[in-house]
Amino acid sequence: MKHSPTASAASSLSIALAPLLVLALGCGTGSRDSSPVVANVAGQKITQKEFEGLVRALAPKPSDADSLLTDPKMKERRNQWVGNLAEQKAMIELAKLEGVDKDMKVRLQAESALAEVYKRAILEKRAASMTAPEADLHAIYDEAVAKQKAAGGTQALPPFDAVHAELVQAWQQKQQQQAQERLVKELKQRVPVTYGEGYQPTQLGGN
Repeated sequence: MKHSPTASAASSLSIALAPLLVLALGCGTGSRDSSPVVANVAGQKITQKEFEGLVRALAPKPSDADSLLTDPKMKERRNQWVGNLAEQKAMIELAKLEGVDKDMKVRLQAESALAEVYKRAILEKRAASMTAPEADLHAIYDEAVAKQKAAGGTQALPPFDAVHAELVQAWQQKQQQQAQERLVKELKQRVPVTYGEGYQPTQLGGN
């Protein structure tokens, strides 16, 4: 069975954003609304208004959120997503009942995972505003041509326009690497850290 692009996008959205929704739902402001309850986990209610608001806030495109929330064909996918959310929240509650949330090792793992999520979110936010200049793409293409000639290659590379998408991807990968390097430096500047005597970590690369 073939799936429409909209359905595929909504399906991918449901997989990618479910963990983020659990995090967001767990950090609610506690405000009340009168919309129907889509799930109740040990007394913690997830209302339709709250669920829809989170989906729209986290969706890459409004059309993806609209499809997942309103398309009758996506009802089962939508219900599965709500079910997954409820199950994850239930697991968090079970961890509290078992006292696992107090375990130092578990807390460190959770904090490490959260820091990594934040790091990716910051990089993605900054990457979203980047547009590859055509001059940079031509420079990447010319460099590839020069390397091929230097290596003695006899087969000509495809025309610039034919590999434009690949050049954009190469440019983005380079920008992402540079963005990560800048983020490390920025982190030190914007969030100062001091260490106790004897706990200063060894700096790699002489930095």
